[in-house]
Amino acid sequence: MKRKYFYRTAAVSLAVFVSAIFGTSSYNANAAPINHSIHVKGTSLLKVNDYDVLYCTPIGPYVNEEKRLMVPLRSVAELLGAKVDYNGKLQEAKIRWSSNEIVFQKGAKTYKLNNTPAQMDTQPEVIQDAFVIPLGVLLRSMNIPFEYRNNKVILKNPAFDQSKTFQRVIELDQGRYIVDNPSALDIQNFKLVEEKNSAGETRGSITVSGLNRTGSTIREGKEDLHIIGYFNQTVDMDADFASIDIPDRKRPKVNPKGSVSQNMSYYKINDPLQYILTAGRTIQTKNERK
Repeated sequence: MKRKYFYRTAAVSLAVFVSAIFGTSSYNANAAPINHSIHVKGTSLLKVNDYDVLYCTPIGPYVNEEKRLMVPLRSVAELLGAKVDYNGKLQEAKIRWSSNEIVFQKGAKTYKLNNTPAQMDTQPEVIQDAFVIPLGVLLRSMNIPFEYRNNKVILKNPAFDQSKTFQRVIELDQGRYIVDNPSALDIQNFKLVEEKNSAGETRGSITVSGLNRTGSTIREGKEDLHIIGYFNQTVDMDADFASIDIPDRKRPKVNPKGSVSQNMSYYKINDPLQYILTAGRTIQTKNERK
């Protein structure tokens, strides 16, 4: 059973990056969401601090035909805590993070970094009026270190937790207080299906699998494959603390190199999906918390 949380809101070289990160992916770039639906099957390609980023409007991270990891500029920049401004007249996006300012223009393969022209090595895309750019350009421009492990880019910086998005998530994710291994499960495959009708009603479902990489058995009661649906007005996630009306969900034993999966369904009215985030962790059992 799910508990619904409601929160109202108004350095690695380029060569290494390209050869390591952009090998293979089952994410289908042609499955970009259209007007009233999202249908995506893929693998996790990006992790920021404790959460894998499976979807960020209007399309989740994917690998293009040139083997570059592409991300929607505004969604990812705001997730990391950057300030984003868009000038519709000039059709350009300006991103500020730390002491750096980056300017991208629609249809241009060049961009400006602190007023100095620079060249991208792949063509940016526009999907549903959103700039979609190579993640590597953003990371190098903002001097954000990263590592590549288990076929995904991993970003770690305490500053990211100060973004408005992560502040909301951290405030509501009570399971963070009883975590004993924040990276016990490596997020693997996922499937996101969402249908929206003309009345603004949206029904969606996200299924995620995680692989036990601890090298030992995860005992029953400790698995916490934690899916978070981040919407414009609300945040949905599992309840990690039992209550009178919501019992603990079943948390199965997971053998070494074994997998576990979880599903979250949602129904919304005029509350569009912004992000799907997932933590792959273990938590303290009720007896361990005594």
